[in-house]
Amino acid sequence: MAKRKGYWVTLCIVFALLLSACSSGGTGNGTGGNTGGNAEPAPGTSTETAGQEQITVRMMRGENPSQVIKTDTPVLQEIARQTGVTINLEPVPGSNYLDKKRALLATNNIPDIMGVEASEVAEFAGTGMFVTISDYLDQMPNLQAAIEENPEINKLFIDGKLYSLPITEKFKIQGGKTLLMRMDILEEVGMEVPTTFDELYEVLAAMKQAYPDSYPWTTRGMSFMDAFSFGMGSGYGMTLDPDTDTYFYGTNKPEFKEVLSYLNRLYSERLLDPDFAVNTKQNWDEKLSTGRSFFYYDNNQFAVNYNTILQESNPEARFDRLPYLENAQGQTRGWLYPKGWLIDNYVISSKTKNPEALIKMFDWMYGEEGTTVTNYGVEGETYEVVNGQPEIKPEVLEQYANASDPARVMMSEIGGGLLALAVRVDEGPTRQMAPPDLVRWGEELVADPGAVIVPGLSPAFTDEENDRIKDYTTRISVLEQDVVKFIIGTKSLDDFDAWASELTAAGAEEMEQIYNEAYTRTP
Repeated sequence: MAKRKGYWVTLCIVFALLLSACSSGGTGNGTGGNTGGNAEPAPGTSTETAGQEQITVRMMRGENPSQVIKTDTPVLQEIARQTGVTINLEPVPGSNYLDKKRALLATNNIPDIMGVEASEVAEFAGTGMFVTISDYLDQMPNLQAAIEENPEINKLFIDGKLYSLPITEKFKIQGGKTLLMRMDILEEVGMEVPTTFDELYEVLAAMKQAYPDSYPWTTRGMSFMDAFSFGMGSGYGMTLDPDTDTYFYGTNKPEFKEVLSYLNRLYSERLLDPDFAVNTKQNWDEKLSTGRSFFYYDNNQFAVNYNTILQESNPEARFDRLPYLENAQGQTRGWLYPKGWLIDNYVISSKTKNPEALIKMFDWMYGEEGTTVTNYGVEGETYEVVNGQPEIKPEVLEQYANASDPARVMMSEIGGGLLALAVRVDEGPTRQMAPPDLVRWGEELVADPGAVIVPGLSPAFTDEENDRIKDYTTRISVLEQDVVKFIIGTKSLDDFDAWASELTAAGAEEMEQIYNEAYTRTP
C-alpha cells in the first residue's frame, strides 16, 4: 500500500506540473540547453533506401523535467518509416534552453527544425531564417483542418503569413482555474455547496469559526486574480468578454471595485491567507496539504496531490471541485485553459535542404495516422485498436506500473505526446493511467454551463502597436501595484474611482482600442 501511495503522489505532482506548464505554453519549447542526438549522418543529407529518398535532419527542442526526451524511440523509428525523414533529435534541458535558443536565433544558425515560442516567431520572422509555412498550405490539408478546428491559430499569422507549426490538440484532459474545497470540512460545518459568491463567503466564515487558527482560503500569489475577477463579472488586466467578443481592460472598471471589496472583506476577517500575495507554490502546497487552508481558486489538478497527502493521515479528507458560482449580475463564468498549446511552435530553417519533405512530414503528423503514431507509438507494439480507438496495450501499461512516474516514464520510452514530438496532442495514453479525479474533473469542467475557454494568444499586433502597448504597460503596471493595497486595506476603497481614472489616463482605453483593432484583423 505504501508503494501504491507513493506512486499516486508522484503521478499527481507531475500532472500538476504539466497543466501549469500547459497554461503558459510548457512543452519545453519555451524554456530549455546542451545539445544531444547523433552527429551522423550529417544534418540535411539524403540517401536512397528501397527506392525512396530518405533524409536526415536535426531537430532541437527543450526538455520538460517531467519527461525525459529519448533519441531512439518507437515514435522516431515509425516517423522515419512512414515519411522517409530520420530525425536526429537534440533535447536541451529546459533550464538552459532559452539561452541556447536565443543564441542560435541571434546568429541565424538554427537546426533544420527547432522549438520556439510564438513571440520569438514574431520577433525573428522578418529575418528570413524560417520557412514560410503558409506558402505550402495548399499541400497541408491536415494543418488546414487544424486551423479550421481552432481559428485562434490565425493569430500566429504575421502580416498575412504563417512561419511556424503550432502544437494543437485532438484530446486533452481539460483543466482550468476553478474552485476546489475540502468537502469533508464543508460537511463537518453543516453547510451546503455554495452556488454564489455570497454563499462562498458564508462557507469560509463557518470554516474559520470551526477552525480559528486556519485561513480558509489561500492563493498562489496573485495567480488567481484573472479567473476570480472574471468569475465575479469583472476582469483583471486585458480580458476578452465572451458575451461581446471584445477586449476590455477590467482593472479600472466599476465591477472591479466589487472584486476588491469582496477580497478586502475576506482579508479583514482573516478568511483569506494574509500571505496571499507573496505565497510561493511551495508555501501554498504546504498549507493546502496539511489542513491549514481549505479552499483555493486555481489549477484543479493540484488537488489530487493534496488529497493523496491528506488521506495518509485522514482517509476522509478530500478536496473536490465546486461548480462555477453565479455572480451579482446573474452570470456564471468559469476559466478553462486554452485549446491547444499555441504558445509553443516549431519552425523550419530556410537553410534546410529539403523543406518540402519536412512540410509533408509535419502535415502527416497533424493527420489522424501521424497523430496516433506520435502519441501512441507503433500499432501492435505499443498500442492496439479497441472499438475503433487506439489504446496503449495492457502489457505496456503493466510494464511501467511500478515506475516512479508511470505515465511519463511510459511516454518517454515510447517517445510520444506533448512533451515529445506530437504537434496534434492526444492525451488518451495519459488518461489510461490518470487518477480518476482528474478525468472526472476534466469532464465536469467541459460540461459546466458557465465554463469559457480563454484565449491562448493575444491578437497579432504590428510592430508599432507592440511599441505602444509596451509604453502603456509600463505606465499602467506601476498603478496596478495598488491592487494588493486595496485588498489588505492600506489603500481605502474610497480612493478607487480616482485610482481608476489614473489607470485610464495611463492608457487603459488606448490598450483596449489596440487589442480590438488587432483582434478584428484576425480571420
